[in-house]
Amino acid sequence: MSSQERTVYNLQDYGIKRGVSFGHYRYIEAKPHLENHIHSNILEICFCIKGQQYYIIKGEQVRLQGNEFVIVPPNTAHSTGDFPEGKGELYWVQISIDEDLGKLCNMTKREAKHLLDLLLSKSSLVFKGTFLVKPILEKIKRTLHKPQSIISEITINQLFTQLLLETLELASKEQKVSISDRLNKIDHFIQENTHRTIYLDELADLINVSEAYFKSWFKEKAGMPPKEYINRMKIDKSKTELIEKKSVTEVAFSLGFSSSQYFATTFKKYTGISPRSYLQGYR
Repeated sequence: MSSQERTVYNLQDYGIKRGVSFGHYRYIEAKPHLENHIHSNILEICFCIKGQQYYIIKGEQVRLQGNEFVIVPPNTAHSTGDFPEGKGELYWVQISIDEDLGKLCNMTKREAKHLLDLLLSKSSLVFKGTFLVKPILEKIKRTLHKPQSIISEITINQLFTQLLLETLELASKEQKVSISDRLNKIDHFIQENTHRTIYLDELADLINVSEAYFKSWFKEKAGMPPKEYINRMKIDKSKTELIEKKSVTEVAFSLGFSSSQYFATTFKKYTGISPRSYLQGYR
């Protein structure tokens, strides 16, 4: 299945007997939410490249941002809950744990079981490091897009083995759970100034760096550009203000948007619905 924004490949068509699917989307605006579903005997790994995505896994809310990935265990109900599939870019891969289907990327049964057991031990947790495996993900997609051949099957098996091993290594590293003082300072400043336009040079000055350096640093740390981060925070705040029965126009100007139309466009980009539709659903 393929479109300009979303592509899904059936991995068994490319010689990976225990492969189910490999997918990629790049959305410029939010899409409808992902319904609750279960993958029978299938492990799924979601790699967020940019943006932000919420999932409900085992009844718990999980937030995935750029440069983060999560491993969803087999036979586990998961969805995006009331959240849409968000604006951003994400890859995912699904692998069967059923040994009867054959080899996994030419590994022995013992090797495949050991690798998948280790990955499963890390399931439902969010890890950093997607940027490090992004070149592998991109190469997999390019190879799958080419005409199929013996060489392409060898390449795909090698790339998936590399992807799974790199994923395990990243998931095994000690994760820094605390947000840096710099990000805390920026976050607090944005929260205190959502009523107006926030300029990037202001944020850069807060941590004493150039604007050019700040842009690249922030995107690496937060998983999205600073302007998108600011808009997401404003849209989150707007939901509360709308529920407080403020008008769309009033909320738009209270959050520093130049017009109610621009606010509505931004709101829909990140939520998938208009402010008025959001209010109707809430009521």
